[in-house]
Amino acid sequence: MKNIFFICVFSLIAFTGCTDDDELYKNSGGNSTEEESTLPNEDIELSLFEALNLDYPGLEQVKAWYETGNYYSAAKALLTYYKGRIGITNPNVSLLESTITANEQLYADYAMDKYRFYVNTNYLEDKTQNKPWSLQNEDKTINWNFNPPKADQEYQKQLHRHYWMPYQGKAYQKSNDEKYILSWKEVYTDWVLKNPKPETPNETTWWQLQVSTRIIGQTELFDYFKFSPNFTPEWLSFFLAHFAEHADYLAKFRYQDENNILLSQGTALAFAGTLFPEFKNAAKWQEMGFNILNEQAPKQCLEDGMFNDLSLHYHIGTLDEFYNIKRLIDQNQQLANLLSPQIYERLEEAAELVMHFTFPNYFNTNKNEFCTSALNDSWMKQRDVLKRNFIKYSEMFPSNQELRFMATMGAEGTRPSTDLKAFEASGHYILRNSWGDNGNYTQATVLIHSNNYLNETTGDWSHKQLDNGTFELYHNGRNFFPDSGVCTYMGNGSTIKELRQWFRSTKAHNTMTLGDGNIQYTLGKRVEVANSSHEVIVTQNPSYDNFTHRRSIFFVNKNESNPFFVLVDEGFGTATGTTKLYFHLGEQEADVDLDKESNGAHTKYNDGNNLVVRSFGSKEITSEEFEGRFATKTDQSFTARKAYSVNMEKDSDTPVRYITVIYPTTTPTEHSIKANLTDMGKDILQGISVKIEIDSQTYNLEWNS
Repeated sequence: MKNIFFICVFSLIAFTGCTDDDELYKNSGGNSTEEESTLPNEDIELSLFEALNLDYPGLEQVKAWYETGNYYSAAKALLTYYKGRIGITNPNVSLLESTITANEQLYADYAMDKYRFYVNTNYLEDKTQNKPWSLQNEDKTINWNFNPPKADQEYQKQLHRHYWMPYQGKAYQKSNDEKYILSWKEVYTDWVLKNPKPETPNETTWWQLQVSTRIIGQTELFDYFKFSPNFTPEWLSFFLAHFAEHADYLAKFRYQDENNILLSQGTALAFAGTLFPEFKNAAKWQEMGFNILNEQAPKQCLEDGMFNDLSLHYHIGTLDEFYNIKRLIDQNQQLANLLSPQIYERLEEAAELVMHFTFPNYFNTNKNEFCTSALNDSWMKQRDVLKRNFIKYSEMFPSNQELRFMATMGAEGTRPSTDLKAFEASGHYILRNSWGDNGNYTQATVLIHSNNYLNETTGDWSHKQLDNGTFELYHNGRNFFPDSGVCTYMGNGSTIKELRQWFRSTKAHNTMTLGDGNIQYTLGKRVEVANSSHEVIVTQNPSYDNFTHRRSIFFVNKNESNPFFVLVDEGFGTATGTTKLYFHLGEQEADVDLDKESNGAHTKYNDGNNLVVRSFGSKEITSEEFEGRFATKTDQSFTARKAYSVNMEKDSDTPVRYITVIYPTTTPTEHSIKANLTDMGKDILQGISVKIEIDSQTYNLEWNS
């Protein structure tokens, strides 16, 4: 019967010369036969019209067709409406100036090669070719439950965020090749069928972060593909019905923890409600989204600008969320005043924090090097990533001349200050003598000290590592004390769990332990910050029951040709046991020699850019080699490196006190370094004083509360 009907329709079109289905069916209404009404409707998702507000301005024709029962023509009228809609802009999509990076193009194409879906650069089958793993089964179907060998639980989570799909939209805009939309339609249809919405959020397919990320991607895909001949009324109904399903689901299940996931949820709902106001629940999505952002931004962004995950990686990601929200507001006039203006002040501080965490080699345009620290659950960012973000920050805050300086690589704007920076709310302190711009990297030195305050349990899931008191030290283009890294997130295998726990552990950082166990408390606070003849920062943390670790860091000769650091580490309280002061140098074993007899070490880089480390104690100390590790990704890979501890026994009534000199030099084996405490008999809780001798030069350092 259907074939007969198609023949009749074809004959009618040929006779009348009309090729518009709307004209063909415009009088079908109540006079149409059952066959005529059913044929165009059979592939239309009727739930779409239940979700739409058919009284929304511009949908008059859609409503008229829907009320006659001609759902196909209603969907076609809706597609026509969206193709011509004006006044609503997605800031993430530029159809006239569409760009795509080489890697994005690669991942768009790999998705059509045995379903090699890009998840993350940590999860690649072949890293030399940037080739993702294939999800193709033997019967050539897609295995959405696939996990690569040794992958942690993040793979499955991130797989269902569909990162590669918007790349295919970009590729289509550049090429007009229909293969990209056909791939998207096939894969997304398969995903919907095999991953139905559960009753409550699970930890993979329908977790809030996965849903939020898919929503943002789908808002982009809609604009990239909607003019394609393969974006049919049938596909529009399927796509929009499931888009509404996603947004309703996200609005129903607010994420309980106050962290970056909840902010992502707010962003996704704000985008969904703003870009698709034609839905009945759009106002609800938009209101909930902006309410979350207004409520959570001042809670999650601490007073010093750091977001409460205490990870620079997630900090940058959250800032990007707000960058997109600001552009959404700026480009859609109806959103004026939906985001509290006070939030922008805190966000500007958040952007400046990224600036102060940036090492001077950011200005080395000859190399795309790692230019940030990797404290807590983060990993070092390369120059091109940082520059893209500084351009965004400068766009967000055009009057901020320091951010302009970073965005233009020093060509415009104002060079930021090199004064000591104290981010006390999050517990980060930065000593710097130069930004290294104009090619001036010699003696450019930055030390970043971390002593976070987090009054809650820091389990293996936490982005806060057990590293209070640690530091990283950059000098003359090299990070000499890079953080051990992340290596992996949590997973089910014992190996993954052990790696996760090792890299989070206290002994994997440049700080002090009592015994070999992790610190029990992360309640770091500032004791002193002074900017006198020698800059000094003093922080402490009640690391264990009845044991407090206090670290004083002196920046000596800051503005001279031989800057160096002196660390005074003290452990006091009634607890007893072996205290261990850990140091992790370089990125691999060949970079460092341990000098056990001198309770120290020195680096041995061929370029002459080296340093020597020497420790001294208030009583007998010994040194012990320790297996260090260094990871730059979360794919469980790492390199071995030299690490060691300097040990001292603690009695119940006597504090332990260490002095460590870190001296950059071209000749690390040719210096005489001595140090001793000169405040013996005084109340050490009120301050310290030490005497340092390097070769023939004496330095007397102190601070007093």
